[in-house]
Amino acid sequence: MTGKKRGPMKLSDIGDTKQSSKVAVDKKSKQDSYTRKKHSYNDPSEGGQSPRYQKKARVKQAPRHQTSANVENSALSADNLASDLLAKAKGLRAQKADALFQEAELPAESSEAEVVAGEITLIEVQKKNKKRFNVYIKGQFAFGISENTLVKFALHKGQVLDKDFIADIQQIDKEDYAYQLAVRFLSHQLRSEKEVRAKLTEEEIEPEVMEKAVAKLKEVKLIDDTMFGQAYTRTAMNINKKGPNVIARELKNKGLGEDEIDQSLNEYDRDTEVENAYAIAEKHFQKQLRKASHRNASQKTKQYLVQKGFDSDLIQELMQQLADHYQDEDQELAVLQKDLEKYMRRYKKLSGRELTFKVKGMLYNKGYPSELINQALEIFEEENG
Repeated sequence: MTGKKRGPMKLSDIGDTKQSSKVAVDKKSKQDSYTRKKHSYNDPSEGGQSPRYQKKARVKQAPRHQTSANVENSALSADNLASDLLAKAKGLRAQKADALFQEAELPAESSEAEVVAGEITLIEVQKKNKKRFNVYIKGQFAFGISENTLVKFALHKGQVLDKDFIADIQQIDKEDYAYQLAVRFLSHQLRSEKEVRAKLTEEEIEPEVMEKAVAKLKEVKLIDDTMFGQAYTRTAMNINKKGPNVIARELKNKGLGEDEIDQSLNEYDRDTEVENAYAIAEKHFQKQLRKASHRNASQKTKQYLVQKGFDSDLIQELMQQLADHYQDEDQELAVLQKDLEKYMRRYKKLSGRELTFKVKGMLYNKGYPSELINQALEIFEEENG
């Protein structure tokens, strides 16, 4: 059997049909496998993406502009927040008026109608004020009291309190609180009755409680307007060197009556008044003479003494003494020449008699005598041609 001879291989004969199909299938299978791996890598459900990329995928870009509804909701939320804060502030103020001298950690004291009667189960010292005590009834905080109130009523654990007795305790404690508050206010310096009442009013003490506290303070002489007025007069006289009229006006503003003011001013003797007035007048007069005419310096010193509260008769007498003592024409002429040069520069657009008339009038209004003005003008003309 003779074999069939093959001719030269053609390009179309490279690989048969089956071999060509197999190669195509294998290539497509590899592409599909690569595509599946890629999708699996991007799909979190397949576990193909790393946590770092998962976290980035969950981040959403915030919108740059809010809608009108969001803006309106934000405005409403801000209004509601402001209303809530205002309501809380009012509530805290009400608690302060009702809960006298209580610790911040404890609930506000209950009003007399809300206090539950029963057996005292605990009395403890407050943490922030060792002179105040918290009373617990049936295991719950009932009210706070001062040490004086605790001793006065001899309160102790196991004691049974009814509502009327609790109301009496709280009333006495309010009065004691107002009294101690006034004592602390008076510990720094003496005060008038009007000043003490103003302080208690500022601390929101009830009027009837205030009256009892003031009466007790008067009883122990911690409030005595006559004594206060006398002490105030001595201080103002010796330290501040105020005149009697100013002291009387200040005592009246502090609530003292006419009789009390008169008794207080008896502390201000005439010799001390003259001494104080002369010291003030001399110092102020010398200061004014360095920049004003003798007449103007005297006038301004008189006004200053009136403001300091001295009598006009005494002022007139003292100024006459000072005028005689400090009569120095050379000093006044030196001050006048400074004013003359100032007015010459101010009215330099004028000339001749018009300039001279204008400057003379200005200097005369400043209190300089006409003879001294003429003398200063002659000196000025000689120096300036």
